[in-house]
Amino acid sequence: MRPQTVVFVEPPYVCWDRRMDRVREGEEDIPGIGSLVLAAVTRAAGHRVHVVDGKRSGTPLDEVVRRVVALEPDHVGFSATTISIHNAARIAARVKALVPGAVTTAGGPHVSAVPAETLARFAGFDYGVVGEGECSYPELIARLAAGEDPRGVAGLVYREGDAVRANARAPYLDGDALDRLPEPAWDLVPDFPLRLQPNVFNYRASPVASVVTSRGCPFSCSFCDRSTSGRKGRFHGVDYVVRLCRRLADLGVRHILFYDDLFTVSRRRVVELCEHFLAEGFRFTWSCNSHPNLLDPPTLRLMRRAGCWQIAYGIESGSQRILDVVKHEVKLPRMLETLRETRAAGIRVKGLLMMAHPTEGEDSLRETVDFLRTAPLDLVQITKFTPYPGTPSYPTVRQHGTFAEDWERMNAMNWVFVPHGLTAEVLERWFRRAYRTFYTRPDVLWGLARTLAGEPRFLRPVARYVRVGIRGWLAVDPGGGTEAALAH
Repeated sequence: MRPQTVVFVEPPYVCWDRRMDRVREGEEDIPGIGSLVLAAVTRAAGHRVHVVDGKRSGTPLDEVVRRVVALEPDHVGFSATTISIHNAARIAARVKALVPGAVTTAGGPHVSAVPAETLARFAGFDYGVVGEGECSYPELIARLAAGEDPRGVAGLVYREGDAVRANARAPYLDGDALDRLPEPAWDLVPDFPLRLQPNVFNYRASPVASVVTSRGCPFSCSFCDRSTSGRKGRFHGVDYVVRLCRRLADLGVRHILFYDDLFTVSRRRVVELCEHFLAEGFRFTWSCNSHPNLLDPPTLRLMRRAGCWQIAYGIESGSQRILDVVKHEVKLPRMLETLRETRAAGIRVKGLLMMAHPTEGEDSLRETVDFLRTAPLDLVQITKFTPYPGTPSYPTVRQHGTFAEDWERMNAMNWVFVPHGLTAEVLERWFRRAYRTFYTRPDVLWGLARTLAGEPRFLRPVARYVRVGIRGWLAVDPGGGTEAALAH
C-alpha cells in the first residue's frame, strides 16, 4: 500500500445569524484536539497528513477549498458539529469536483447522532464514521488503498444503491488503549502555539493550548449529546496527561484549557493530577469545567495550588423545577454552596446557562434572572436552548413547543425552539434582561475591571465584542442572533 495524502479539515461555523448584519465565522482559534489526535494516528500508520483549520477568524470557504486542493489529497476527513456540517459538506463537494478520486469522510458529533440522514442529505460525503475514529478511519483508508471492500469497517456509514447503511460503531477506547494514542499533532498547526487565542476571559496568560484528559460523561442531562464519547468516564493515565502538559510547557504554553466532557468526573483523579502538577513544578495556569455536585473545599484548594484559574460550571437554570426537568441532578442550595466554595478557594467562577428549556415559562425565566442578581459568579455565558440531534431531548422536544429544525441556525444563538406559551419576542426580552441583570452588578463590573487592568491583552478583543454587541442590541430581531458574544 502506497502512503496516502490525508487532509483533515476543521470547517468554519457561523456564530450569529446572517440577518442581523453579523456574519462572522467561529473565532475559537484552537484546532479540535480530536482532529489532531486522529491526524497523529493516521500519520503513525504511514500516511502523509495535513491539517487545514477553517475555524480561524475570517477564513472564507473558497480559501479553505483552495488550501485543501493544493495538497492533492487522496482522502479528506471532516470533523463536524451540527452548526458546521453544512460548511463541511460544501467544502467536500467543491474538493471532489476539483480533485477527481479524492475520498471525503465526515465524522464528529453530528454524523454520530444522525449518520444515515447526514449522508442522505449531503452527496459531497462519500463516507461517514460514527463514534471515535482512531481505529475506524485508518482502517477505511487502508482498505480503500488496497482495493478492498470497506463495508466491514466498524462505525462506517456508506451508500448501497439508494440506501444508506451504518455499521455498529467500534468499541470505545479505554485504559491502555487511550494511553497508546500518540500526542496530538500540534506540529501540523502553523506557528503553534503563538497564534492560538481562545475567547476573551477564558484564559489567564498566553500562549494557550487545549488538552483532553478523559472521554465520556456519566450524567443524563437531556440537553447534552453523548453520541461520540458515550456516558462512561474513560481516562488517560496520569503519566500520559503529565507528559502532554510537560510537552506543552516546553513549547512555551502558559495556560491550558482542559476540554474534557467533564474534567472533574472523578474527584480522586483530579487530586492525583494536581499532586503530579505540583510535583512537576508546572508554572502554567489552567481552566476546566465541572458539574456543581462534584467538588469539595479541600479539592478546590488543591486545584488552586496546582494552577487552576477558572472553573466553568454547568448552571443551566436558576429554577429548581427546570433543573429537575432536564435531569441536571443538582439542587440549587448545593449549587450555590459549590460556587461560594470555589470563589473562597481563589478560583474564578464561570456560569453556563441556557434559556427556553422544554416546559420553560415566564416564572422559571424570572427565577433564573433572580438567581443571576446575587449568585457568586465572575462571568456567565447564556445560550439559547437548542435540541441537537443525539440529545435525549431531541426525539420528544416537539411535544413541548415549536422546533424549527434548521441545522445552519442551530448554533445556540437563535430561538430555534420556543416552548408552549412563550414567543421568541418574550424569550429575547428575558434573555437580554438576564445579561443586563448580571453584567450591571457592581461586583461583576469591578471584577472585570480588575481583570482588564491586570491583563491589557484583553482590551482589544473586549472592545471588538462591545462594538458588535451594541450593534446587535440596536438591530432588534428576536428570532436571530444575540449579544451573547459579550460573555464569551
